[in-house]
Amino acid sequence: MKRVMLAVAFVAALAGCSKEEGFVIEGSVEGAKNRMLYITRVDISGNGYADSVKLDSEGCFKFSGPRPECFDFYRLQLDGKGRKVTIAIDSCERVKVSTVAAHFADSCRIEGSEESVRIARLSALEAALQSQVDHLVKNSSPAVGETRRTIDALLDEFKQNICKEYIAPAPGTPSAYYALFIRVGNGFLFDPMHVRFDSRCFSAVATNLNMTHPHAARSQHLYNLAVKAIRATQPVSRDTIYVETGGESNIGLFDIKLPNIDGDSISLSSLKGKVVMLDFTAYGDARISARNLELRDMYEKYKERGFEIYQISYDRDEHFWKTSAENLPWKCVRDADGVNSYNITLYRVERIPTYFLINRANEVVLRDVQTDDVNKSIEKLLNEK
Repeated sequence: MKRVMLAVAFVAALAGCSKEEGFVIEGSVEGAKNRMLYITRVDISGNGYADSVKLDSEGCFKFSGPRPECFDFYRLQLDGKGRKVTIAIDSCERVKVSTVAAHFADSCRIEGSEESVRIARLSALEAALQSQVDHLVKNSSPAVGETRRTIDALLDEFKQNICKEYIAPAPGTPSAYYALFIRVGNGFLFDPMHVRFDSRCFSAVATNLNMTHPHAARSQHLYNLAVKAIRATQPVSRDTIYVETGGESNIGLFDIKLPNIDGDSISLSSLKGKVVMLDFTAYGDARISARNLELRDMYEKYKERGFEIYQISYDRDEHFWKTSAENLPWKCVRDADGVNSYNITLYRVERIPTYFLINRANEVVLRDVQTDDVNKSIEKLLNEK
């Protein structure tokens, strides 16, 4: 067996490898006797650890590895060239792959991983899109601008369909993540740093991964990328406030402007000069009624000294939210975007309920996990000049 790069806790072997906890990728390549099959674990940089195995007379192979912290992608490639087959591993799966050497990627059949099947479909669509673009470029008319507009329209339609079919229905899946990094030529289909629609797609996937696998390197990398994209594409108005703050919170204040139960838009920045609790909540949560009683006591205690609560609801049912918020004395607004909300991404909300404390200068200074006594923290901020 030839080792291309040093692999950590990764085993590549013929069908006789020992049984380990984790995943297994096995199968056969018809017509590939004595040829080399390469497998690469793709990390967040787009590269990764690689191994290879010389196929036997039956073209059989078997690779195994540990269960990933989030999900991983493994690429199979015959002789180190041609199109690759991507396998998604998000648990202790046993994935079976069967194909023929002459049409390695096109004729591949995958069992045991529905996500890998979806990625195979995406890969086929990606290849077909590239062929269409190549054809248009090769047969372009003297009107280069017209060809460019045709290609742009083709890419935009493709992108919309990919989002509708693979990202929006299940943004936390490996296939949704894979879709974000589809390539066209030397670049990527999605451009989150310049196109707001693309930024929202990245945000949807990043938010879901951050909730399910908050400590995984892949989740954190995508989350940071999505936040940068939102900052780059978010429309900036004269009323938008963004202040970088130091300290442990590592959160800047992004202005939020959402409707209250009367339909009037209330902005977070309009409360500058007060000490504000920015509270992310959902009234449908059984814990929230008791929590709101505690907040009411806190509000009554400090409101005359310049304390305010800006409470954002993520309840799906708007009528239920209005009924629940009707008698609350503080600023109650609702974010209809739910878990795909920019605000959840920008403020790195990993669970609900979550709150932040904002000083009179409109700076985020604390989040809930950073204080043992919220009353003492509020007192301190109220006493600051």
